[in-house]
Amino acid sequence: MHEERRPLVFAVKQNMGAPSPAGLEEPLLTRQFGVLCLSALFSALGFSSVIPTVARFVATDLNGGDLEVGIALGVFSFSAVLARPWIGRLGDRKGRRLLIAGGSLITSIVLAAHALADSYLALLFARLVMGAVQGAFFVGTVTLTTDLAPEHRRGEAASYFSVAIYGGMAFGPWLGEWAVGRWGFDGGFLLGGLCMGVAAVVAFWLPDFVGDQEPNTADKERTERRSLLYRTAIWPGIVMALGIMIFPALHGFMPKLMDERALGDAGPIYALYGLLVLALRLVCSRLPDALGTGKTAALALVGSTVGMLVMGSFVSRPGMFAGAAILAIGGSLLYPALMIAAVDGVPANERAQAMSTFTMFFELSGGIGAPILGVVAWLSGTTVAAFYGASVLAALGLPVLFTWRRRNPSIR
Repeated sequence: MHEERRPLVFAVKQNMGAPSPAGLEEPLLTRQFGVLCLSALFSALGFSSVIPTVARFVATDLNGGDLEVGIALGVFSFSAVLARPWIGRLGDRKGRRLLIAGGSLITSIVLAAHALADSYLALLFARLVMGAVQGAFFVGTVTLTTDLAPEHRRGEAASYFSVAIYGGMAFGPWLGEWAVGRWGFDGGFLLGGLCMGVAAVVAFWLPDFVGDQEPNTADKERTERRSLLYRTAIWPGIVMALGIMIFPALHGFMPKLMDERALGDAGPIYALYGLLVLALRLVCSRLPDALGTGKTAALALVGSTVGMLVMGSFVSRPGMFAGAAILAIGGSLLYPALMIAAVDGVPANERAQAMSTFTMFFELSGGIGAPILGVVAWLSGTTVAAFYGASVLAALGLPVLFTWRRRNPSIR
């Protein structure tokens, strides 16, 4: 175990400022990084595969409406947010592998247990439990990404890593749709749990990084006073939350809308979105480092805003395909740009806490965004309104981004 940690700790020390040997560039695409991405891919597949399954299960078997669908999709976020501060501290003290392997293993069990839910309240309980444990995997993986990457290539590392995350998020709903069509809702939930279990097994081959430097007394006192949020991650987290509030509409309400309008299977639309996200992430992997956080994030927010407008305004299969293609701009660029800013200047033994705050806004996005969109659709009497609501929320990210940049001139 000790021998496994030494190369990674050495790499982290280099990333914190120690010079590399002359003429040598630290590698990014290592075996460890590949294992991390593979585990993340299966985790994202499992997590996202049950999103349309939950939406359709509530709407058909449990006779719920748009409001009930929105609550069921977002309720897990509240327990996830409450667990985040402890998850971050655990990752800094006990290692990233514990969060990744342990979190995904427990989540796989909870996901499979969704099949036992025979009432709306039972489903909500399962979603709450899932929220409390699933966040451990996410915090562990995004933190380990920054640990493994050379400092000047973190944006590129985030792009490659997020190919796995968003690729899984894009193809997972299609996988869930296929599983439900073949084996019913129980089969969809069990397949999601299986994918998460594979992520746990793969994660056991990850390095067990634990920060090798003890914080001094002042650092310890500052850490103890920090009860919930890591300051440098708040602004990028808020921008991220607004930008990804499109996902409840894309993953939760789009299948419902297509059923209502008899537009057929949503799987090919998810597949197009996934392919474009993968392509843009690979082609534009160095864009966040080259263009800067502010410009890259602004471009992503515009793509998300316009994509949702297109899907809401042209409710047809061509309209859904066109909207998904535009959405891929936001889905491919937003996270890598903002992750760089969230860990800028953060020491290695506090990165998991910074990432716990940053990823907390992912959970807040679903926990707040899904119910908001559900209420909007319910009050307007049409599911299409959820797409317009998502477009407005993504657009609100632009003034927040500009305000953040004015207060922090160092943000490019």
